[in-house]
Amino acid sequence: MFESTSLIVYTLFCIVASVCFVSRTIEFVANGLTVENLLRTVIIKEYDNFVLHHIQRTSFSIIVYSSLPLVYLLGTLFVNNSEKSFVYVYFDVLCLLFLVPIGISVSVVYNWKSNDWANHPLRIVLNHYDPADWTIPAHNITTEFRSIEKLTLTCGTLKKTVVTQNWIISIDQFNVSVAKKSESLFTVYSSDIFDNVPDGTPGAVQFINIEVTALRSRIKPFSVRIRSEDFQTLEEHIGHPIQISDNVKLQRSRTERFLEVFREQVSQNPVYRGYTAAELEDNTCAGCLVNIPNVKLTKCCDDDPVNEMLPCSSCQCRPMWCVDCMAKWYESRQPQNDTTIWLSSKCTCPLCRQVFCILDVCPLENFDFRNTV
Repeated sequence: MFESTSLIVYTLFCIVASVCFVSRTIEFVANGLTVENLLRTVIIKEYDNFVLHHIQRTSFSIIVYSSLPLVYLLGTLFVNNSEKSFVYVYFDVLCLLFLVPIGISVSVVYNWKSNDWANHPLRIVLNHYDPADWTIPAHNITTEFRSIEKLTLTCGTLKKTVVTQNWIISIDQFNVSVAKKSESLFTVYSSDIFDNVPDGTPGAVQFINIEVTALRSRIKPFSVRIRSEDFQTLEEHIGHPIQISDNVKLQRSRTERFLEVFREQVSQNPVYRGYTAAELEDNTCAGCLVNIPNVKLTKCCDDDPVNEMLPCSSCQCRPMWCVDCMAKWYESRQPQNDTTIWLSSKCTCPLCRQVFCILDVCPLENFDFRNTV
């Protein structure tokens, strides 16, 4: 039925491009191929007016996405060179058919926009928080969004969670849900584990889904999706504990798993005894300023200083670090895209920059931190 090779190629290209555009792939987002960027002269900036920005963004997104079939059809006028092709024969019928979703989306947006966006889902929610003037909570959200103290967590390119001083906001392509933190209940109800994620994060990654239930009536519950390693940070910004369902088990973060392995290895290294109790008296770890220093960098490995490009050497600093802070420093200096070489890699002392490996991190005498958390 299709006699034009160029039309077939064009059709395949449009399908792939439309899928990438709608699903907001990393490549399209990085190159600015999003609704809000293409219509940046029409859509107000998020920083200037957070609520109005997302009202406009969701409205234009519906119209733009519903127009993609018509854009494809109009493009066939330039690539079609066969009058017998299906698209050419039924062009008028297809044009009317593809105008239907545009008409529906325009009517939906027009209904939303009437009476100062009175029927938009986001304004309806804000009306529940201030029936007299919805712009008051909208202004409060914008003001808090501008604060550097807000927390922003992304889940791919489709979902984003923003936590401000008083609000939690879930953002996706067509919907924006908001609720006051102090008037909501939070429950982790499910999780998913992926071996590979599009952003290239090494190792298995767990995503958790949290239901936000507003205590006010007529505000629908919504969910936020975050990485499990961000759970503690989110809980701190919310200000009260998040309930976890019995069927959900949170995966420990990569740092927590590495800390356990690091402690176990250090506990097997030779004990350092060349210090006095007076050196540690009234001292705290230079990293966390909480724990007492309990490790010392002393060369214990068997590397060859002649053949090694970066041979290990004894650190001349007095004991100043706890094992957890030393582990975090060690982790931060390793290649983040390959965790398999971390234990065999090297690092430098935070102060004197002497090179050491994990075998050179020696526990101080009378300290046992194998079971510390």
